[in-house]
Amino acid sequence: MRITMRHYFDFGAERALVGDELGRPEAWDSLRVRSDGPFSMPETREALDRVADEQPKLAERARAIDAELEQRQVATLASYGAGAGILEIWLERLRPERKVFLTDYAPQTVERLRTLFPEAGVAEHDLLRDPPLEADVHLFHRLDTEFADDEWRRLLERFASETVFVVATEVATLTRLGAELLGRVRRRGLSRAGWLRTRSAFEALWEPTHDATDVDFYDLQGWVLESRRPNNISGP
Repeated sequence: MRITMRHYFDFGAERALVGDELGRPEAWDSLRVRSDGPFSMPETREALDRVADEQPKLAERARAIDAELEQRQVATLASYGAGAGILEIWLERLRPERKVFLTDYAPQTVERLRTLFPEAGVAEHDLLRDPPLEADVHLFHRLDTEFADDEWRRLLERFASETVFVVATEVATLTRLGAELLGRVRRRGLSRAGWLRTRSAFEALWEPTHDATDVDFYDLQGWVLESRRPNNISGP
């Protein structure tokens, strides 16, 4: 069943930083650089290394992503919405010879990423406005909640000639969607935090532009999107 539903989240004491709507650069900057909660960024590379070491599940997810990249002999990777950079540090550890570009659309988060990853290319990039970076593969790791369906379609149109790895935050079931609705009734002070989608709603997003292969990225569902554009296919 093709369903896209608004998602709400309880940020607790950090709601004062987020407000009613998470999907703004200033809200993400507040969570990343002005809080010490689960969404915050370490201030130093040493601290980032310690945080990464404490997340073995993310390490296994990075290994699954790396295996798909190696299968395609990817030399350059662009990771969009890198946020705290924990996945990216694991990818760097696994394949230090691969060139990785990190982006985010929140300016203070970008500046922190530049401090944490002086060896990488870090850029302020808005997926709703800016063209793809020059890279072999483009990684959208847990970005699915950020965009409405029409925004996703416009975004993918600009990436129509590119190979994209989509790692979903969550593929919603009907049970999960029911729990979301019930939570809105029972709890107060929730903030809008993007969107939930069923599998068929995901797959409809890239149907006009890409062929998709299902991939299990360890603990998260994902897809490898390959361009469907005729000018991206080599002739005999």
